[in-house]
Amino acid sequence: MPPPDDAEGVIILPRRTSFWAMTTLVVGLAGQLLWVGSYAARIDARLEDLAASDLRQTKRDDERYGLVLGRLESLERDRDRLVRLEEQVRIATDLLREIRQEIRPPPRR
Repeated sequence: MPPPDDAEGVIILPRRTSFWAMTTLVVGLAGQLLWVGSYAARIDARLEDLAASDLRQTKRDDERYGLVLGRLESLERDRDRLVRLEEQVRIATDLLREIRQEIRPPPRR
């Protein structure tokens, strides 16, 4: 009988291979597959945790950025208001000087 072709799907084992040796090999390979699967699941879980943490951090940073922008706009409004107040104070000071000079009697000689 000629040896079977690979395309037939027949697995050829040596005649002296014992059942227990093959069982040990299969169980060892299955154990490795289970270990790799659990390790990959742990890595996936850790990546999901990191993604969730990154999302929380991004949201927190966006909130802080919005607060900073609001504070900056408030400071710009305050600066504009201070410029107007300085102008009003200068005008009031000039008016008070004019009034003071009008009230003072002319110097006597």
